[in-house]
Amino acid sequence: MRQSLARLPIFAAASVIFFYFLSVLWNAAVEREHPKWRLRSAKPLAGVAKPEPLDISTRAFLSGSLQKSASTALGRSLWVFPFSVRAKNQLLFSLFGVSGAPNIVIGRDGQLFERFYIDEFCSRGEAPDQNVIDRWADRVAADRATVHAMGKGFAYVISPSKASYAPQYFPKGAHCPALAARATDKLAPYRAALAARALPHVDAPALLETRRANYPLGFFPRGGTHWNLLGAALAAREATRLMATGEGAAPLGLYDFDWTLSHEAKGTDQDLLELLNLLWPDTHYPVAELAAKSAGPCARAPRLTALGGSFVRQIIVALASAPCPPEVDYWFSMRLDTDRMGLIRYHTQPGEIDKGERRDADPAQLRESLEIADAVLLEENEAQIGALSQVDNLWRALHPSAETVASDERGQPSAAVVRPAMRAYSP
Repeated sequence: MRQSLARLPIFAAASVIFFYFLSVLWNAAVEREHPKWRLRSAKPLAGVAKPEPLDISTRAFLSGSLQKSASTALGRSLWVFPFSVRAKNQLLFSLFGVSGAPNIVIGRDGQLFERFYIDEFCSRGEAPDQNVIDRWADRVAADRATVHAMGKGFAYVISPSKASYAPQYFPKGAHCPALAARATDKLAPYRAALAARALPHVDAPALLETRRANYPLGFFPRGGTHWNLLGAALAAREATRLMATGEGAAPLGLYDFDWTLSHEAKGTDQDLLELLNLLWPDTHYPVAELAAKSAGPCARAPRLTALGGSFVRQIIVALASAPCPPEVDYWFSMRLDTDRMGLIRYHTQPGEIDKGERRDADPAQLRESLEIADAVLLEENEAQIGALSQVDNLWRALHPSAETVASDERGQPSAAVVRPAMRAYSP
């Protein structure tokens, strides 16, 4: 009896291993015909890219890459994989205050930053090529003039970077040459170029800086990389005032909003926290919630074509609470998993706050979207201003007969600094 009791830990461990082995066989057996029968984690990991197809070849086998890819794919397919990653990340976070996600930085007071934005901010200082800035500003001005000539409203928005907005929350001892040299004012030459062309725009970094003391919370959430809805709503309000047409009409109306303070983060207010993949993420911190101001019924929902990066999403959500919310055709410029630039397109119905319907993002269809729109919103983030493709995409759609641009302008980034796709885990 005593000998049997002594062996119980061995029997228990063997039972766990045997059950684990059976679960792997079960998942492999039902994967193709009955995928819903698979054993899986109740909380899958966020931000984990699908593994690449196996390269089954002699060269891959001899180099060991096939074995590595196969073991990675097998490991990720196991139902305990998400729990094990979350447990490891929670241990790193709770005991050492570090991130288990290589692209996320934990700053002071638990503020989370996307590493790209800190790297971009801290490498500022070198003066940009004035010819590049002039070409960029000329195209923004040409976009605005052509849209106005079509009888539509137009607004150009520069969105802020969290690193630029809150460098005081960088990790202790962070090496930041630009901050040490006081050379962080990247936008000065871009602002000068827009002013030289008398081009009205929404300078959200400057706007939020002047309004910072007016509110009991900041404009970036502790666990997010994007501005919160309060910051986006302030910019959206200015944008709708810039969208007046030549006849003085306001295609989206004059947007305004009410807001309340909440302490439960959701959606993009906790996008980086979600990517940390913790067992017990703390989502209790100040965030803003918007409420629509009352208004009469609309004759019809206005149509907005929006081109920009990920910061446009919060503007769309803010406009969903407008007295007459628009129908939005959103052309999203981003860096894809394949490390090339691409367009993703979403169509949201009036008042919709989710991503909406995914549509074909063929640039040839952008002209059609512009022709039926009542207004156009063009956005660039300060961290990548002039470096992505939205300005050129709009220019080419508005000037289809223009001379073909150089190869590095064909939907590709025009500067070296580009934001990589966010990853939560890398094997």
